[in-house]
Amino acid sequence: MIERFENFTYLINKIYRNIQKLKLRTLKKYGLKGSHMMCIYHLGKNDKALSFKELCDICDEDKGLISRNLSYLKKEKYVNEITDENKIYKGKLELSKKGREAYNEIHQVTVEITEKIYLDKEKTSLDTFYKNLEEISDKIELAVKGGSV
Repeated sequence: MIERFENFTYLINKIYRNIQKLKLRTLKKYGLKGSHMMCIYHLGKNDKALSFKELCDICDEDKGLISRNLSYLKKEKYVNEITDENKIYKGKLELSKKGREAYNEIHQVTVEITEKIYLDKEKTSLDTFYKNLEEISDKIELAVKGGSV
């Protein structure tokens, strides 16, 4: 059982690293780094502008990291901040036209990869796989938080 879990973690890490490498090819074209990806992704995926807190919660990342990423993304004009003069610290964030272009290209790369990977898989098989993967993820997160698995 331990050997199976070690193989599982090895494969998950390998998959993650390779997906990141594929996305980085596109990110580099835009002068972006992997750490910027979560902000770009979640702002692009959402139909509405997000607050800083909402973005931190969705990304499940350290506020300092998100803040540094947003600072760069705003400076490079990938992200716009919509502010109300009376609520300077309660602004909303959204992708600019430049940010939307980067998001769309990265998303397209992801779609193409996904279509190639899943081409020979049945929907029910994929549904079961993702259900099991989600359960494993939830149990590991519970263990990280000190709960019993």
